[in-house]
Amino acid sequence: MEFDLSDIKFSEPDVLKGLKLPKIPSKKLAYLCGIFTGDGSIYERKDKKDYVLKCVGNPKDEQELYYSVIGPYFKEVFGFMPNIRLQDTNTTFGFVVLSKGLLRFLTDKIGLVKGRKDERLGIPEIFTKDKELIIHFIRGLFDTDGCMCFKKRYKINPYYPTISLSSFSEKLIKEVAIELKGIGFKVVEIYNYKVIDSRLKNGFNLINRIELNGFKNLELWVSKINFSSPKHLNKIKKYYYKYSEGKI
Repeated sequence: MEFDLSDIKFSEPDVLKGLKLPKIPSKKLAYLCGIFTGDGSIYERKDKKDYVLKCVGNPKDEQELYYSVIGPYFKEVFGFMPNIRLQDTNTTFGFVVLSKGLLRFLTDKIGLVKGRKDERLGIPEIFTKDKELIIHFIRGLFDTDGCMCFKKRYKINPYYPTISLSSFSEKLIKEVAIELKGIGFKVVEIYNYKVIDSRLKNGFNLINRIELNGFKNLELWVSKINFSSPKHLNKIKKYYYKYSEGKI
């Protein structure tokens, strides 16, 4: 398919940035949309005529992901490098881009959620129709919002792999579960369980979660989807390969 971009108008700052919009979907576009679905927020401040696209992660272990993967992908797909740095009084790391044209493209043409991430949040239909694109969307989503850990279970050292994803959006988790099961994963699904949070008026959040447990799931993940996140890849290298070689 080819995007109809005729109704998207660039602002003067868009032109100065060198913004370009892709004419057809690509793997790197799908990956970046997974990133925005995970770590991103897209919102419009109409009173200030601001069109804000923000994507931030943990400054302790995600700087390399932003520098080596997300930034270069962003430049290739959208024509300019975002200003990647510490954000929010040095508590997060990533970028903030002000762009009317890019906001309109990602929300109107792709279908990413603008404003509060709620039950509208899901996988854009454009990616579910293509097996290659959905894999790269899922990789971007798990690189930012997913968790890769190794549990001790009954051993001294961590060895048992679990890949997980949690979200307030039941819709997103169900859609990701469907795609993963279609690839052949055994998926544990947990919906609407309470997480105590005293900061909230009702005292809790409702969270939805999927887990891919065990070595077969990990091996399938590495062969079919994998990570681009150095943080996750380093954990696999540290624990799984040592275990498979009989060193732990």
